[in-house]
Amino acid sequence: MKKTLLSSLILLLSVPLIAQQDAQFTQNYFNRLYPNPATAGHNDAICATLFGRQQWTGFDGAPQSFMFTGHAAFKDPWLNQNHGAGLVVISDQLGQETTMSVKLSYAYRRQIGPGMLSAGIGLGILQKSIGNRWNATDDFTQDAFIPDNGASDLVFDMDFGLYYQTKDLYVGLSMTHLPASVLSEQTQNALQNPANLNYGLARHYFIIAGYEKELNPDWSVKPNIFVRTDGASMSFDIGGMVEYRKKFWGGINYRIQDAIGPMAGFNLQMPGNSIAGGMLRFGYAYDVTTSALSNHSSGSHELMLNYCFNIVRKPKFQKHRSVRFL
Repeated sequence: MKKTLLSSLILLLSVPLIAQQDAQFTQNYFNRLYPNPATAGHNDAICATLFGRQQWTGFDGAPQSFMFTGHAAFKDPWLNQNHGAGLVVISDQLGQETTMSVKLSYAYRRQIGPGMLSAGIGLGILQKSIGNRWNATDDFTQDAFIPDNGASDLVFDMDFGLYYQTKDLYVGLSMTHLPASVLSEQTQNALQNPANLNYGLARHYFIIAGYEKELNPDWSVKPNIFVRTDGASMSFDIGGMVEYRKKFWGGINYRIQDAIGPMAGFNLQMPGNSIAGGMLRFGYAYDVTTSALSNHSSGSHELMLNYCFNIVRKPKFQKHRSVRFL
C-alpha cells in the first residue's frame, strides 16, 4: 500500500483542527497584503503580484499554493483623505484538502510623523473541501470513513490589521480568520453511516517588519521578519536581501526549525506613455528543508511575479492670444 502525505487528514471529519492552516510563502518582502489588509496601497501605486509554490517536492500530495494579490492607493474627492483597496485570491491544496479564498481589502491611511499609519479590514469567503481518492498500489481507493464524494463547506471570513511605513521602515500587526468559523457538512459515507466534516478555522496573528538601508548609490540591504502564530504554534522567518542598482537582488530566508531559503531576482523598468514608473519584478526561492522532512523531501520551489505602476494624467495646456497681435 502506497502511503500519501499526511493521510491522517481523515481526522478532519471527526475533530476540529487548530493548527496553522494558511498557505506558506518564502519571499515575504513582496508578500504583505496576504497577512495584513492594512498594507493595501502602501507604496502609492497600482500593484499586482502572483505567487506559485510547490512545497516538499518528493511527497505525494505535497502542498501546492497559488496566490494573486492586487492593490492600489487613492484619495477621495471630498476630504482628500488617503485610502487603499486590495484583492487577495488563494488556491491551496494539501493532499485531499483543498482551500479556496477570495477577500477584498480596504485601508484607511493617515500621515503620522515621518510615515503613513494604516488601519485595514479584509472581507471575503473561504471554502474548504476534503476529497476521497487515496492512492493505492495500482489504482485509487476510497476510505470508508469519508463521504464517497468528499465533503465541503463555504464560510464568511474577515481579517484586520495595522501598518506603519516610513521611507526606510515598515511594521505591521494583523489578525486573520477573526470569526474563527467552523466548516461543517453532514452526509453519509460508504457504510451509510453519518460522516461529519468539522474543521475549525483558528485565528492567526502576524507580525511583519522590514528595513531598507542604502549603503551607497549602487548597493542597498533589506532585512525583514515574518512571524505567524495561532496561539498553539509559531512560525518565525528571518530574511534579508541585497539589491544592486535597483536591478538585481539576492538574499536568504531562514524559517526557524523548518527551512533555509536562498532567493534571487531582477527588476525591469518598463516603458510607457500614460503609465510611468512601471516596474516588473521576478523572483525565485528554493527552500532547503532542515526539519525531519529533509530525509524525504528535496525542498520547495517558489516563483514570484510583481508589477507596479502609476497612471500619470497628461497636463492640460491652455492657449491665449496676446492683445499685442490682435
